[in-house]
Amino acid sequence: MHTLNLGPDLKLPLSEVIGQCVAILGIRGSGKSNTAGVIFEELLASHYPLSIVDIDGEYFGLKEKYEVLVVGSGENVDVELDLGAAGGVAELSLREGVPVILDVSDMLAEERELFVLEYLTRIWSLAGKLRKPYMIGIEECHEFIPQGVRTDLKEVIARIALRGRKRGLGAVIISQRSAKVEKDVLTQAGMLFLHRVVHEVDMRVYSELLPWPKAEVKEQVTSLGVGECIYLSGQSIRRVKVRPRATFHGGFTPSFKPVETPKLRKVRGELLAALRSFQSGEGGAVSGRRKGTTAVASRRLERLEAELALKQARIQELERRLARAEAPELEPQGPEAKRFPEPPELPPEVIRQVERLLRRLRRLPPHQRRLVAFLAAKEPRTYTTGELAAWVDCAEGILLAEPPRELVEWGLLFRERWARGTTYRAQLKAYVNRAFSGFLPELGREGTHALVGYLRQRLGELSP
Repeated sequence: MHTLNLGPDLKLPLSEVIGQCVAILGIRGSGKSNTAGVIFEELLASHYPLSIVDIDGEYFGLKEKYEVLVVGSGENVDVELDLGAAGGVAELSLREGVPVILDVSDMLAEERELFVLEYLTRIWSLAGKLRKPYMIGIEECHEFIPQGVRTDLKEVIARIALRGRKRGLGAVIISQRSAKVEKDVLTQAGMLFLHRVVHEVDMRVYSELLPWPKAEVKEQVTSLGVGECIYLSGQSIRRVKVRPRATFHGGFTPSFKPVETPKLRKVRGELLAALRSFQSGEGGAVSGRRKGTTAVASRRLERLEAELALKQARIQELERRLARAEAPELEPQGPEAKRFPEPPELPPEVIRQVERLLRRLRRLPPHQRRLVAFLAAKEPRTYTTGELAAWVDCAEGILLAEPPRELVEWGLLFRERWARGTTYRAQLKAYVNRAFSGFLPELGREGTHALVGYLRQRLGELSP
């Protein structure tokens, strides 16, 4: 059995990697992509079939020494393929043991997600019948398996990472933002390469993964040099340095020194012929492009129709508000106008923590402040981005380009992705249970309920 030579003090039997979920984490420039490249080099040297989801088009350099098929839509692809060919390429790779790089660097986010979903779904389905050792690498995996978001693609990747071993499937997940990766996948990873991080939230993730006191975790992690990492597998945990890649690294940091792309190995003619068959057949790229384009256009039309309907609903709501404003005598006046009793007194420490939260929220963009205020008032109702755009008076494109990631990470909002689009809802009770857990025994049930109401009231002040 081949041994994977990852560094001067790290050599692993190939058998230890079969069916494993391997996590490689670290900030940009810490050496995580080099570690991933070295692992892929060693797997290719062992003739271990694999696929790499390449979001930035930086793994084509593996072709300097190994025969790898680069497909998708990017500058260095061997054959440009779209959605309709994804399943066929996946089957070719798994059945014939052909290493594949899915270059999705030039695809739009929605097209990219559909392409990778189609590819990995076919891998999962076919692996149940063939049961061959096979590895799937996913660069920038927080884009595909984000914490707190539910999508079809995330479900497939999580299934491969957590339950793929029985089918011979393993996964190498790579990310520069540990805190944004689905926790269930990270905590179940059997092999970890933890490079340097600096964000406090990422350091907390490391503290959950490493069996050390938090102070020691921070001390060890912050002292890591480029290429160094903490290797954790089973009972083995040690600091190691991963060797440099032997092949060209397409993700190198630009400098004034000239960089010459090396000569790359050509793909065998029969493989290219097989790919061209996907292009010419019913399931080929040409047909797939039409199907994919039609599907994307159909979903966009549905979103626009929903947005139009919601804008009309908003106009009606504003007209109702105007009518109420023009008839003030219909609204209760004086003391009887108060609808809710004042909440019981809350401890000063709780009030100060709420104020700290509000200060953080006030630093967010205005549309995100309006968003959390609106959803807090409407809890537990769920709204799509199109609906929210209509209600908070913001272009949907802004919500899609600048999603409220911090609000989701902090736990104030819950995000899900469905066929009808991305949806959001507030979860103030869950947030209070987590963020104020130390005060809850003293507050009791009534005080906790009052705190949720007080927080909702204060969040309402964020909406201009």
